[in-house]
Amino acid sequence: MTLIEHFKNLYQIDDELEEFFDSISETREFAKGEFIFEPNSYLRHIYFVESGFTRVYYYKNRKDITHYFFGENTFSTGIESVFYQKPSLFGFQALAPSKITLLPFAPIREMANKSITMNHIIEKILLDNLISFSKRFYNSQFETAHERYESLLIENPSLLQNASLGHIASYLGVSQQTLSVIRGMK
Repeated sequence: MTLIEHFKNLYQIDDELEEFFDSISETREFAKGEFIFEPNSYLRHIYFVESGFTRVYYYKNRKDITHYFFGENTFSTGIESVFYQKPSLFGFQALAPSKITLLPFAPIREMANKSITMNHIIEKILLDNLISFSKRFYNSQFETAHERYESLLIENPSLLQNASLGHIASYLGVSQQTLSVIRGMK
């Protein structure tokens, strides 16, 4: 689904707003394994995953840790970087061939001063991400690794076709050996 189609499903996008998004957005294709941005980058865009499968990651003690997975029709960015001009703690990588629309945040912020619809769009994107991360935090505190794995498969049906077991294990906070045991449980 294109960005405009996605927005039209959620909001009353008028011709002016549709032209605005068309004029500022750029859609790119990323190959499997390609890095969209790396940790410590200064970001100016919001990323909409039209198709494909991606992950947000970071480095801890020189280890690559998967923070979150994003499939089709989802938004991602380094919020602290886009909003506060700080280097992003996270990187963003395509785990499958992916088509991603880049939206520069500065003109979106300007348009939000004139458009209540734009404010609703920003609010929904931020709230959806906040809810997702809050749920992830809750799950990490109150679910077993096996329960987190089962939930992850339900939320991301194409996960096993797109993410390595190493990425899945780091997301769950377990070793690959523990993940193998979890996968063997029925």
